[in-house]
Amino acid sequence: MTQTESFPWNRIITSFAWVALLAAFIIGQIAAQTDYDALLQQQMPDIKLQRSSANTDLPVVYNIDYKSESDQKLPFDALVMAEGTGYGGPLIVAIKVRRTDEGANLNEIIVLSHKETPAFMDKLNIKFFRQFAGKSVTDNYFLNGDANDDIDGVSGATISAKGFTKAIREAVHLGALQHLKLPRSWDEPVWKVGMNELILVVLFALAFYGAYQKGKLAKAVRFIVVVGSITFVGFYANASVNLGNIAGIFMGYIPNPQEYPLWWIMMIGMLGSVVILGRNIYCQQICPFKGVQDLLQKISGVKLRIDMKFQRRATTLIYSLSWVALMLIFLSAHPALGSYEPFAMMFSLDGLGIQWYILPATILGSFFVPSFWCRLFCPVGLYLNEMVRFRREIGKRLSGDKESAAKTKIKVKTIQVEKDE
Repeated sequence: MTQTESFPWNRIITSFAWVALLAAFIIGQIAAQTDYDALLQQQMPDIKLQRSSANTDLPVVYNIDYKSESDQKLPFDALVMAEGTGYGGPLIVAIKVRRTDEGANLNEIIVLSHKETPAFMDKLNIKFFRQFAGKSVTDNYFLNGDANDDIDGVSGATISAKGFTKAIREAVHLGALQHLKLPRSWDEPVWKVGMNELILVVLFALAFYGAYQKGKLAKAVRFIVVVGSITFVGFYANASVNLGNIAGIFMGYIPNPQEYPLWWIMMIGMLGSVVILGRNIYCQQICPFKGVQDLLQKISGVKLRIDMKFQRRATTLIYSLSWVALMLIFLSAHPALGSYEPFAMMFSLDGLGIQWYILPATILGSFFVPSFWCRLFCPVGLYLNEMVRFRREIGKRLSGDKESAAKTKIKVKTIQVEKDE
C-alpha cells in the first residue's frame, strides 16, 4: 500500500484537535458566566447585602441590610462592585465605601475575581491597593502618567494596575452620581499618547526600515531596534506577546484603546506587518527574547546547524504543546494559565512552575543554536509565520499567479511519485 493510499491518520488527528479546541472554548465560556451576588456573598458570608436596582450590569451598588447592632459598627456601609480588564482578562473588584458628611471615602478594595498571573498580583498586593484607602469618591483615580494623576502605578504590572484603577474609578463615580447625588467634580479620562507609545511606534518604524533596506545605515538601525526591544519592550514594559495574549483575543479580552494604547500599537504593528507587508516583523526584530538569544549567540560564537527532519519534528512539538496550552486556556477561560513561554520569567524574574525550567534550558541552548527557542519551541512565531505563508498564498491567487501555483502542484506530485516508486 502506497503512502497516498494509507489510512489518513494525520487528517483525523488534526480534525480531532480542532473539534476539541472548539468544545473547550464553548465549555469554558459557559462555565465562566459569573454569579456576581454569590461571588460577593462568598467573601462576606456574615453580612447581608441588598443590591440596588438602579443598575442591572456592573458597576452596581450594594447597601448593608443591618441585622444587629454589631453590623452598624462595620467600617463601611456600602459596597460597589465593578469589572475591568487586566493583562490576563476580566477582573472584578468590590469597593468598601463609608459615607461621610462631604460624600464618601473608600475603605478597602477586595479582589473578587481576576485572571492575572500570580507574579503580577504579588506586585499589586504589596502596596498598590493600599493607596485607595481613605480616598474620596470624587477623586480622579488616574494612574501616574495621566493628567492630574493621583494613583501610583506598579512597574512590570502596568496593564493590570490600569485595569483595576479603571474599574474602581467607574464604580465610585457611578455611586457618587446615582446614590450620593454628588455633582460631577472630577476630571474625565482623555486620550493621551505618551512617551511609551511613541517609543514603540518608533521601534516598529525603524524595524520596517531595517527589514527592507541594506547597507551600513540599515545595519545600525537594526542594532538600535534590538537594543530598544530588549530594554523597552522586555525589561521596562514587559510587553512580549505570548500565546495567552493571542488566545485572549479570541475570548474577547481586548483592552480599551483609550486605556491601553501600548497594547493596541503592539498588536497593530505585529499583525499589520503580516497582513499588509507579508513579513513577520515582530519575531524578526521587535521580540525582546529573540534579541536576547541573538546576543547570547554572538557571545558564544558557536552555530550548530539543525537537520531539516529535526526541524519538522520540532514543528510538530510546537503544535502539540500549544494545543495542550490552548485547551487549558479555553477550559479555564484564563489566558495566563496556559502561557508557558519564558518571557515574563526572563525580564521580571517572575514566572510559573515550568517556566523556571524552560528559561535556563533556553538560555543554554541559545549559546549553541541560533534562535534556539524561536525555531524549536515558540508557538507565537510559528503561527505568525503560518499567517505570513497564508497571506502570500492569497496574494498569489489574487494577483492571478495561477501558473506558479500549477508548477508547485506538479512539483509536489512528481516528488510524491518518486517517493512511492
